[in-house]
Amino acid sequence: MSPPRLFLVAPEISADKAIACLKAACAAGDVASLLLPPSLARAVTPEAQSLGVAVLTTGEARDALRAGCDGLQVEAGDPQLPDLRAAIGKDRILGVFAGASRHAAMEASEAGADYVALSQRGASIGGEPIVKWWAEMMEVPCVAFDPVTVEGLDTLLPQKPDFIRPDDAMWESPEAARCAIADIAQYLESR
Repeated sequence: MSPPRLFLVAPEISADKAIACLKAACAAGDVASLLLPPSLARAVTPEAQSLGVAVLTTGEARDALRAGCDGLQVEAGDPQLPDLRAAIGKDRILGVFAGASRHAAMEASEAGADYVALSQRGASIGGEPIVKWWAEMMEVPCVAFDPVTVEGLDTLLPQKPDFIRPDDAMWESPEAARCAIADIAQYLESR
Protein backbone atom coordinates (compact mmCIF):
# COMPACT_ATOMS: atom_id res chain seq x y z
CA MET A 1 0.00 0.00 0.00
CA SER A 2 1.28 3.45 -0.85
CA PRO A 3 1.74 5.99 1.93
CA PRO A 4 -1.05 8.46 2.65
CA ARG A 5 -0.96 11.80 0.91
CA LEU A 6 -1.31 15.13 2.66
CA PHE A 7 -4.63 16.92 3.07
CA LEU A 8 -4.04 20.45 4.32
CA VAL A 9 -6.73 22.44 6.10
CA ALA A 10 -6.11 26.19 6.07
CA PRO A 11 -7.42 28.32 8.92
CA GLU A 12 -8.78 31.86 8.61
CA ILE A 13 -5.52 33.68 7.84
CA SER A 14 -4.55 36.16 5.16
CA ALA A 15 -4.46 34.87 1.60
CA ASP A 16 -0.80 35.90 1.26
CA LYS A 17 0.16 33.92 4.35
CA ALA A 18 -1.86 30.90 3.22
CA ILE A 19 -0.17 30.95 -0.18
CA ALA A 20 3.31 31.33 1.33
CA CYS A 21 2.73 28.43 3.73
CA LEU A 22 1.24 26.30 0.96
CA LYS A 23 4.22 26.90 -1.34
CA ALA A 24 6.61 25.91 1.44
CA ALA A 25 4.56 22.79 2.19
CA CYS A 26 4.46 21.74 -1.47
CA ALA A 27 8.22 22.16 -1.77
CA ALA A 28 8.70 19.88 1.25
CA GLY A 29 6.28 17.01 0.58
CA ASP A 30 3.46 15.37 -1.34
CA VAL A 31 0.50 17.71 -0.83
CA ALA A 32 -2.60 16.31 -2.51
CA SER A 33 -5.39 18.56 -1.33
CA LEU A 34 -6.16 21.83 0.38
CA LEU A 35 -9.38 22.64 2.20
CA LEU A 36 -9.98 26.38 2.39
CA PRO A 37 -12.46 28.47 4.29
CA PRO A 38 -14.79 30.27 1.85
CA SER A 39 -13.11 33.61 2.61
CA LEU A 40 -9.84 32.38 1.05
CA ALA A 41 -11.19 30.35 -1.86
CA ARG A 42 -11.07 32.96 -4.64
CA ALA A 43 -7.63 34.30 -3.76
CA VAL A 44 -5.83 31.04 -2.99
CA THR A 45 -7.37 28.56 -5.45
CA PRO A 46 -5.44 29.60 -8.61
CA GLU A 47 -2.09 29.54 -6.77
CA ALA A 48 -2.81 26.16 -5.20
CA GLN A 49 -3.94 24.64 -8.48
CA SER A 50 -0.78 25.91 -10.18
CA LEU A 51 1.12 23.81 -7.62
CA GLY A 52 -0.86 20.70 -8.56
CA VAL A 53 -2.98 20.76 -5.43
CA ALA A 54 -6.70 19.92 -5.54
CA VAL A 55 -8.62 22.72 -3.82
CA LEU A 56 -11.79 22.25 -1.84
CA THR A 57 -13.82 24.66 0.21
CA THR A 58 -16.66 24.52 2.68
CA GLY A 59 -19.90 26.43 2.37
CA GLU A 60 -22.17 26.62 -0.64
CA ALA A 61 -21.70 24.70 -3.90
CA ARG A 62 -22.25 27.81 -6.02
CA ASP A 63 -19.49 29.66 -4.15
CA ALA A 64 -17.07 26.76 -4.64
CA LEU A 65 -17.84 26.73 -8.36
CA ARG A 66 -17.46 30.52 -8.67
CA ALA A 67 -14.10 30.37 -6.93
CA GLY A 68 -12.92 27.69 -9.37
CA CYS A 69 -12.42 25.11 -6.63
CA ASP A 70 -11.98 21.46 -7.51
CA GLY A 71 -14.62 20.48 -5.00
CA LEU A 72 -16.60 21.00 -1.84
CA GLN A 73 -16.55 19.49 1.64
CA VAL A 74 -19.77 19.45 3.65
CA GLU A 75 -20.84 18.12 7.03
CA ALA A 76 -22.59 14.77 7.30
CA GLY A 77 -26.28 15.33 7.72
CA ASP A 78 -26.30 18.34 5.41
CA PRO A 79 -29.84 18.31 4.00
CA GLN A 80 -28.45 19.18 0.56
CA LEU A 81 -26.10 16.18 0.47
CA PRO A 82 -28.29 14.01 -1.79
CA ASP A 83 -28.44 16.84 -4.35
CA LEU A 84 -24.85 18.05 -4.12
CA ARG A 85 -23.36 15.50 -6.51
CA ALA A 86 -25.63 16.81 -9.28
CA ALA A 87 -25.04 20.43 -8.23
CA ILE A 88 -21.25 20.31 -8.44
CA GLY A 89 -20.99 17.77 -11.25
CA LYS A 90 -19.20 14.46 -11.53
CA ASP A 91 -15.89 16.11 -12.42
CA ARG A 92 -15.65 17.88 -9.04
CA ILE A 93 -14.73 16.36 -5.69
CA LEU A 94 -17.42 15.92 -3.05
CA GLY A 95 -16.11 15.32 0.45
CA VAL A 96 -18.09 14.76 3.61
CA PHE A 97 -16.92 15.26 7.19
CA ALA A 98 -18.54 12.44 9.16
CA GLY A 99 -16.67 12.88 12.45
CA ALA A 100 -16.68 9.65 14.44
CA SER A 101 -20.01 8.41 13.08
CA ARG A 102 -19.83 5.18 11.11
CA HIS A 103 -23.46 5.60 10.11
CA ALA A 104 -22.90 9.12 8.78
CA ALA A 105 -19.81 7.99 6.88
CA MET A 106 -21.71 5.15 5.21
CA GLU A 107 -24.58 7.48 4.30
CA ALA A 108 -22.08 9.92 2.79
CA SER A 109 -20.55 7.15 0.72
CA GLU A 110 -23.98 6.06 -0.50
CA ALA A 111 -24.80 9.69 -1.41
CA GLY A 112 -21.83 9.82 -3.77
CA ALA A 113 -19.03 11.26 -1.64
CA ASP A 114 -15.59 10.96 -3.19
CA TYR A 115 -14.04 10.84 0.27
CA VAL A 116 -15.08 10.90 3.89
CA ALA A 117 -13.22 12.86 6.54
CA LEU A 118 -13.14 11.00 9.84
CA SER A 119 -12.24 12.09 13.35
CA GLN A 120 -11.51 10.04 16.42
CA ARG A 121 -12.79 12.93 18.55
CA GLY A 122 -16.10 12.00 20.09
CA ALA A 123 -15.53 8.28 19.51
CA SER A 124 -16.11 5.85 22.33
CA ILE A 125 -13.05 5.23 24.46
CA GLY A 126 -11.48 1.85 23.82
CA GLY A 127 -13.34 1.29 20.56
CA GLU A 128 -11.73 0.43 17.26
CA PRO A 129 -10.40 3.60 15.60
CA ILE A 130 -12.89 4.77 12.99
CA VAL A 131 -10.19 5.30 10.35
CA LYS A 132 -9.04 1.69 10.75
CA TRP A 133 -12.61 0.40 10.57
CA TRP A 134 -13.29 2.45 7.43
CA ALA A 135 -10.10 1.37 5.67
CA GLU A 136 -10.88 -2.30 6.33
CA MET A 137 -14.55 -2.15 5.34
CA MET A 138 -15.02 0.49 2.65
CA GLU A 139 -13.71 1.47 -0.79
CA VAL A 140 -14.26 5.24 -0.64
CA PRO A 141 -11.04 7.02 0.42
CA CYS A 142 -10.82 8.52 3.88
CA VAL A 143 -9.08 11.53 5.34
CA ALA A 144 -7.82 11.17 8.91
CA PHE A 145 -9.12 14.62 9.80
CA ASP A 146 -7.57 15.01 13.25
CA PRO A 147 -4.39 17.09 12.86
CA VAL A 148 -1.28 14.97 13.32
CA THR A 149 2.37 15.68 14.01
CA VAL A 150 5.14 13.29 13.05
CA GLU A 151 5.01 11.92 16.62
CA GLY A 152 1.43 10.75 16.09
CA LEU A 153 2.13 8.86 12.88
CA ASP A 154 3.14 5.63 14.67
CA THR A 155 -0.44 5.38 15.93
CA LEU A 156 -2.20 6.70 12.83
CA LEU A 157 -0.45 4.95 9.93
CA PRO A 158 -1.39 1.36 10.94
CA GLN A 159 -5.02 2.48 10.54
CA LYS A 160 -4.31 2.94 6.79
CA PRO A 161 -5.80 6.36 6.02
CA ASP A 162 -5.65 7.48 2.40
CA PHE A 163 -4.94 11.08 3.44
CA ILE A 164 -3.60 12.65 6.61
CA ARG A 165 -3.99 16.16 7.91
CA PRO A 166 -0.79 17.76 9.18
CA ASP A 167 -0.91 19.71 12.42
CA ASP A 168 -2.38 23.21 12.16
CA ALA A 169 0.84 24.73 13.55
CA MET A 170 2.14 24.49 9.97
CA TRP A 171 0.14 27.64 9.15
CA GLU A 172 2.15 29.80 11.59
CA SER A 173 4.78 30.61 8.95
CA PRO A 174 6.29 29.26 5.73
CA GLU A 175 9.20 27.89 7.77
CA ALA A 176 6.80 26.09 10.13
CA ALA A 177 5.02 24.64 7.09
CA ARG A 178 8.28 23.51 5.51
CA CYS A 179 9.49 21.86 8.71
CA ALA A 180 6.20 20.13 9.52
CA ILE A 181 5.76 18.72 6.03
CA ALA A 182 9.43 17.77 5.62
CA ASP A 183 9.29 15.85 8.92
CA ILE A 184 6.17 13.96 7.82
CA ALA A 185 7.59 13.29 4.35
CA GLN A 186 10.82 11.95 5.82
CA TYR A 187 8.89 9.70 8.19
CA LEU A 188 6.69 8.36 5.37
CA GLU A 189 9.72 7.68 3.15
CA SER A 190 11.44 5.75 5.93
CA ARG A 191 8.58 3.24 6.23
